[in-house]
Amino acid sequence: MSEQVFGLSVNQVMAYAAVANVLLVLVLTVINIYYAWHARRQADASREQVAVSSRQAVTAADTLSILQKQMDQQRISDLATVTLQLKVAIHTVEDWLKRIGLENPQLPDEIRILSTDFSIATHRANAIDQIVAENMGAASLYVGEAETNIRLLRNRNTTQPETWKQNQEKATNSLNIAKYKLSVARTRWETMTESPANPARSQPIPLT
Repeated sequence: MSEQVFGLSVNQVMAYAAVANVLLVLVLTVINIYYAWHARRQADASREQVAVSSRQAVTAADTLSILQKQMDQQRISDLATVTLQLKVAIHTVEDWLKRIGLENPQLPDEIRILSTDFSIATHRANAIDQIVAENMGAASLYVGEAETNIRLLRNRNTTQPETWKQNQEKATNSLNIAKYKLSVARTRWETMTESPANPARSQPIPLT
């Protein structure tokens, strides 16, 4: 009489066990395939993220490079603008000193010594060197005082000689101080633009 387990013969039990083993192997295989597929998808997604990050990094680097070039160009433009305005302002002040130094100066109807571009140049200078900008601003104030006194010089026929002479001296004194402030600013500006550490030195700016 053959042995039985749970109503099944030994051979039947072994057969069922073999089938169960095969099914278990199939299940484990399917599970491994699924995890391998999932891992591959994650790896592909990670590679895509890396590629996107790399492209973003390249774009950011290009953008920074463009911005840096624009900043360098703006700085070069600012340096040239301030240099030119300082040069023009000094020559203009010198011309006015000569004009009002005459015994009977010929003065225009509109008295304006510094151009509107000078205030723009002062603003640009302030972004690079505040000391230069402060001297330029001070020069503007003294020029303004000189303009007020020069306007009074046009009324020589109706002004007492002593008063006219005082106005002439005040205008001259204000312009001399303005010229000094402008010269200090220009000297400092030239020293800075000629410095080897200045990034704009590769494109010289005429200073004379």
